[in-house]
Amino acid sequence: MQWIKLFNSIEEAESKLVLDTIFRVAIGHHRVCLFRNQSGIKAFNGKCPHAGASLSDGFVNDLGEIVCPLHSYRFSLQDGREKSGHSCELIFYPIDGRTDGLYLGF
Repeated sequence: MQWIKLFNSIEEAESKLVLDTIFRVAIGHHRVCLFRNQSGIKAFNGKCPHAGASLSDGFVNDLGEIVCPLHSYRFSLQDGREKSGHSCELIFYPIDGRTDGLYLGF
């Protein structure tokens, strides 16, 4: 696994990642979404596994589900499972807060 530094500190990440808002980053040719809520920061694939829509154009509902803007597929922020009765799952990436910054495992 390759660890990529996203922010120089946890404080910088928290100041740039608005609570309950999906934030998109590009890592090479990959799109990754970051989401910060009261539980912490999550990172997941920026493309919907169903039809490839950009999940950064979606939103997180009151149930803690990422909602795709194209077909309204819903994915759990806990485990990535699709909640609308379909069989695709969202890919999550590990996040590691270190003394010298916030890293994404890719």
